[in-house]
Amino acid sequence: MFERLLAKSTNSVTCTSATFTGHIWAVYKSTKTIIAEIGDRIFQQLGLAAEDRKRFERTVELAAYLHDWGKANQHFQEMVYLKSKGLAHVDLTKGKKSWRSHGQRQMIRHEVLSGILALQVPEFREWLSQIPDADLIVAVWAAMGHHLKLDANKIDGFPNGTGASLKVFTSHEDFELVTKKMGVKYLGLPASVPTVPTRDWSREELERAIANLTKEFGSLEKRNEYEQRFIATVKATVIAADLAGSALTEQGEDIKTWIPKMLKLVLEPGDLHNVLQEKLGDRKLRSFQEEIANTNHRVTLVKAGCGTGKTIAAYAWAQKWATGNSNQSARKLFFCYPTTGTATQGFIDYANGSDTESALMHSRSDLDRELLFSGEQDDSESIDARLSSLQAWTKKIVVCTVDTVLGLMQNNRRPLYAFPALMQAAFVFDEVHAYDDRLFGALLKFLKTCRGAPILLMSASFSEEQKEAIQNIIEEDLNEGINILDKGYQPLEEIKRYKFDYRPDIDSKIENLQPLFEAVTQALERGEKVLWVTNSVQSCIDIYRKAKEYIAKLDDPNIKHLIYHSRFRYRDRAGYIDKKGVKQLGKHEQVIQAFDSAVPCLVITTQVCEMSLDLSADLLVTAMAPAAALIQRLGRLNRKLEEYAPEQFRVEKICTAIFYAWDGMPYTNEEMRTGIRLVEALNDYDAISQEDLASTAKEIALPIPKKEDISSAWLELDWENYPVPLREGGGTITVLLEDDMAAIKEASQANQKSFMQETQAWSVPIRLVKGWETWKRCKFYLRAPGDAVQYSEEMGAEPCRH
Repeated sequence: MFERLLAKSTNSVTCTSATFTGHIWAVYKSTKTIIAEIGDRIFQQLGLAAEDRKRFERTVELAAYLHDWGKANQHFQEMVYLKSKGLAHVDLTKGKKSWRSHGQRQMIRHEVLSGILALQVPEFREWLSQIPDADLIVAVWAAMGHHLKLDANKIDGFPNGTGASLKVFTSHEDFELVTKKMGVKYLGLPASVPTVPTRDWSREELERAIANLTKEFGSLEKRNEYEQRFIATVKATVIAADLAGSALTEQGEDIKTWIPKMLKLVLEPGDLHNVLQEKLGDRKLRSFQEEIANTNHRVTLVKAGCGTGKTIAAYAWAQKWATGNSNQSARKLFFCYPTTGTATQGFIDYANGSDTESALMHSRSDLDRELLFSGEQDDSESIDARLSSLQAWTKKIVVCTVDTVLGLMQNNRRPLYAFPALMQAAFVFDEVHAYDDRLFGALLKFLKTCRGAPILLMSASFSEEQKEAIQNIIEEDLNEGINILDKGYQPLEEIKRYKFDYRPDIDSKIENLQPLFEAVTQALERGEKVLWVTNSVQSCIDIYRKAKEYIAKLDDPNIKHLIYHSRFRYRDRAGYIDKKGVKQLGKHEQVIQAFDSAVPCLVITTQVCEMSLDLSADLLVTAMAPAAALIQRLGRLNRKLEEYAPEQFRVEKICTAIFYAWDGMPYTNEEMRTGIRLVEALNDYDAISQEDLASTAKEIALPIPKKEDISSAWLELDWENYPVPLREGGGTITVLLEDDMAAIKEASQANQKSFMQETQAWSVPIRLVKGWETWKRCKFYLRAPGDAVQYSEEMGAEPCRH
């Protein structure tokens, strides 16, 4: 029945990449190519010793060679044969009957069986032990964990009803082709290859083999910190190679051509020079920007107020540290934001910036997926989801959530798939003040682990505890210097620009907000621009609906009113080309234009306004929030002082920020108390500067995690390999709307994209609603039915109110 062993289902029997031998060869080639291209960079980025280079190379090659040995079993072969559409000539009658007999499930995961064959079959173990320079145990750990499902608590849980035995095809022609040809010719294994007959393994034998493995692994001495880093690097390289070997061959790409081409996509000296020229125009770098640009330390920490030019400073820094200048290797550049919403906002903001920026962030590949916005479920291993992670390989600049980078510390899939890109990157971590305990702990772990990576840390409000923790990691643990720049552009940070109006007696219930609507109405009548920030999407929509009623009473058609939050389709946030070829502005551009226009406007928004939204309001109304979030919101108030005094900033314009109470998610009571303390401390000031905000905020920051309390699944799991959440789980999922499915199909044809490529633009984040578990799927997206989620281009998505 199994004339050829398969590694995956296939639509064509001529697709050699789908065969057992073809896939193992593809992953082995990917491994060799990745190491040849960036092996030195990996070692430099992670601070590994040059004398371990050969051990690393041979161990990774052995792991890639072994990773899918376990697919040579009856259950796996039945599954892929029955899923394949190009095998009409094969009689599957017996296979269907057998597949049903064990509940259409596999007795054991194939990668666990790979480990059993390598270490619990004496003939194979003795033979494999003779590969020069390789660490067989570490190679088996990498092979067994390459799907990130190797958990000591779950490894021996065989599904009920899967039968009493499992046939393993160790003497199949394809299996022997892998051992007798590939193993001998390419890995240098002895020519006297053991012959292990195909046979049935009983459930008891397999359970005993797993028990022996876990006992052996548990008895090994715990590896030191350096060896943990070495082992983690082996595992990550194998996972990335498996991704490339799987995805590229399915797309018809040549591994030996594609991988070097993409990994060579790093910043050239002229790239960022052009970006800076476009952003600065006739202006010069400010003094604090020059100080950042000229830093001689690998790690630089910058505390600077909102609107002072941190983004330009980051590009100037990267021109030195990421473009191959000053004895530094050319690199990719990652801009990392705290949340998906802020990263999406950052991407839109950069993509709508200069032409050069857009070009550097565009993928250089026909594998058209966005790294950020694919909607991948964390445990999804579909080819489309894995392809999305390859986008980090194919861009010079990547704007992403911090999870895409710091998730590496907790074995998250996306950074592991993007591992080759991360190993040749410089990193800008923006808005660090917004990190929760887990994120900040992961940042500290990342700083200690990626000890060769150029890193720029930026925030408007670092606490003293955060600065001290970061400084200790760099100076004490790594014995390096760190450049800490506490002052941004002083003329802008010291000028008085705010006045607080705290109204704790007004809560967030819509019926109690009348005094705030009256204040907004008066500001609009004065021709001012108003920004109202709330803490949830539903309250944002409710406030917007009520605000429209007040604006209608003003009877002024010139007043612009907009709503902006994270629950819009990506195309509605970023803009798109309609059927007639006309550019439709996205919410981002609409908001920017409203504030740049000469007419009054009101924008109701959520936390998406806190980062990468360059606007200047005359009045800010905001729900109470943590101090760090309030400082960011205040960064949108009276932001563009240059318009009033371009030279010495002598003319002071004081704008009011109104704060009202908030009770409930998404912040904890401790976080909210920091905001209340900030506002109470400054409420009686006649005028407030950004320096006042920063000096007050550093006194009320929450405690940060101690080094000894920070763990890393990537570094510390040893033989196990599974992801651990980087942050507290949220209640949001990314979906397609059932009502959009026909339009997506039509748009994909019009735009000459595949259906799944087009879905990215139509995906929308929503809160979990009752019954979501029963919704249909479209690859890695759930399809939200029309009676569960209502959507409008004006107001976005919200649950239907039955």
